[in-house]
Amino acid sequence: MKNFGPEMTDDSLKALFAPFGPISSCVIMKSKDEEGNEKSRGFGFVDFEKHEDAVKAVDALNGYQLPGTDLKLYVSRFQTKAEQFALQKAAYEQKKLRYQSANL
Repeated sequence: MKNFGPEMTDDSLKALFAPFGPISSCVIMKSKDEEGNEKSRGFGFVDFEKHEDAVKAVDALNGYQLPGTDLKLYVSRFQTKAEQFALQKAAYEQKKLRYQSANL
């Protein structure tokens, strides 16, 4: 999942996903700022014990607007780098085909 602000904590992320089923792990990716404090990088991972629970969470929370913000969550199945690259390549090829016959 991604597209949430620095106010999101591991506990609040777990609380957001807990209604969908038992969670085996939940973590927000962080980096350190200049002062050595941990800061959210705006994305994280939630691992459910059952696949069906994960599917329910994706269906319910993708596009969910966080209260008090204008941010909408992007929630999807975990994708390997190879899967991400293949999707990006396919999107690029589609865009390239669209402009192939255009005279500018």
